Amino acid sequence: MKDRIIISVSTINGTRHFNVSKLFKRNAVIAMWALLFGLIITAAVIDYLLRSVEQSQAQRSYLASQASTLRDEIATLQSSKSALAQELTLKQDEMLQVINRVGEIELALGLEQQYPQDLENRLDTASVNSVARQTMLQLVPNGSPLEFSRRSSRFGLRQHPIVGKQQHHKGVDLSAGRGTAVYAPADGVVEVMRSSKQGFGNLLKIRHAFGFSTLYAHLDEFKVKSGHFVHKGELIATSGNTGLSTAPHLHYEVHFLDRALNPQSFMDWDAANFDLVFEKERSIKWDSLVSMLETKASTQLQLSLHKDAQLTAISD
Repeated sequence: MKDRIIISVSTINGTRHFNVSKLFKRNAVIAMWALLFGLIITAAVIDYLLRSVEQSQAQRSYLASQASTLRDEIATLQSSKSALAQELTLKQDEMLQVINRVGEIELALGLEQQYPQDLENRLDTASVNSVARQTMLQLVPNGSPLEFSRRSSRFGLRQHPIVGKQQHHKGVDLSAGRGTAVYAPADGVVEVMRSSKQGFGNLLKIRHAFGFSTLYAHLDEFKVKSGHFVHKGELIATSGNTGLSTAPHLHYEVHFLDRALNPQSFMDWDAANFDLVFEKERSIKWDSLVSMLETKASTQLQLSLHKDAQLTAISD
């Protein structure tokens, strides 16, 4: 009886007795502890799983937000790509126009490519030649000094209309009304300004660069003074009928190293007919002059590029 426990349960119907052994009691306690431990483990697992689900949902929400942001960025990049593609197309068209324009300038300047050159070198070459031409047209007499109605006398041998003798006419006579404006055909300095009622009458002489000079005779009024520096196109005098003259006109001469040249060659010379004067006046060493001007233009271009590079480096 020592290993048994008697449990009595009394009710209105009587008393009932239950015998429980110690082994069963021990097993019941163990089972209860195991059940409790299992419940605790289950609760811990459930709590862990709930936390994992919450974290997964939070991570899912974050990834969804990131995905939305990435979609917006992709849309923006696609829009930028489309805009850049359009801009690139426009730039390519502009570059093609520049290349065609450079080709036209090279053709106008008479440049021939001896070997393939990139666009930058072609532009530099065109710039140098363009600057050299502009310099020549600014410093060497070219174009007509006034608007005239007709050329009444040519350069060369002629019979003087007053004296009546055969003489070498060192210039051209350009018929124009009294008071017609006379302009400087190039930059220079007024070397001679002389008033007279004989011979050439009122006379003006301008000394230009590179040994050139121009002379204007039978003038009416002077608009500049001796020693005055003048620019191409500046008003220097008005035409008249002074000295030995039968009618109002301008006697115009062009000299190189004090040797008279045919002024008509220089009057017909301009940017559109740049090679004309080289063909008409072959006694002048034009090649050395053009080479010198191109060298100066190239040096100025290199200095300008170097200065731009320095300014860019400083700004950066």
